[in-house]
Amino acid sequence: MPDRYPKGVLMLRRALIFTFAAAAIAIGSSSSAAAFTHVERSAQGATAQSDIVALVNAYRANNGLQAVSQNGALTAAAAWMAGDMAAKNYIGHVSSDGRSPTQRMSAFGYPATSMYTGEDLGAGYATAGAVLAGWQASAAHNAVLLNPNYNSIGIGLVYEANSTYKWYWAADFGGPGGTVKVVVPPPASQASAPTKPAAPAAQPIAPRAAAAARGADPQPAEETVDPEVAAAAAQIAFIEALGERRIAHLLAVLFRLGAI
Repeated sequence: MPDRYPKGVLMLRRALIFTFAAAAIAIGSSSSAAAFTHVERSAQGATAQSDIVALVNAYRANNGLQAVSQNGALTAAAAWMAGDMAAKNYIGHVSSDGRSPTQRMSAFGYPATSMYTGEDLGAGYATAGAVLAGWQASAAHNAVLLNPNYNSIGIGLVYEANSTYKWYWAADFGGPGGTVKVVVPPPASQASAPTKPAAPAAQPIAPRAAAAARGADPQPAEETVDPEVAAAAAQIAFIEALGERRIAHLLAVLFRLGAI
């Protein structure tokens, strides 16, 4: 089976100047540094682990990706790796016993050989926000944070006062692949949608007024005719027409008789 461990994933080292600054903040007051017991360090680490998972999921959501949930096997593998780096004072993806991230995840019960897996490491960062910002600033580490194939995560954080970097982080990711981006709709606008203006009602216009509106010369209005006058005129016209037909007939007869 092809190796699904993403190539180019590098451990994250802070520049020495920043490491020294972090160390100075951590041990600036010997009394406050001594006040941290192992139990308090463990509680602080547990809080930071949950914080970074929340930050990672917020970052993925802003990029349209599904959230990753904490996985017990990945958490155990990441915690072991962070502890190994702190105890042996190193940072690197190959652990002190020569195992790769995939091998360590498998050893703690995660089916890494049949899954997509990835790992981000960091050292010298005292807070979840600081280490996440460091990963985001690195193209290789950022690619792991935003890999759409992952749906599970495990975080390991160990503090070792006698080590070079003090704080050691490990983030192990895994997932079956084949996932799709979650489409995040933009927030709905508070402005109400514009209403479509109502169609204006048709107004009947008199022919003269319409012609005037078009700039044409208005036509004169028709004169009103008395019905009785109209009937009489029609009767006269009928009689005249009948007389004309009779005269024409008489002339035709006389013409045939040779009288004219």
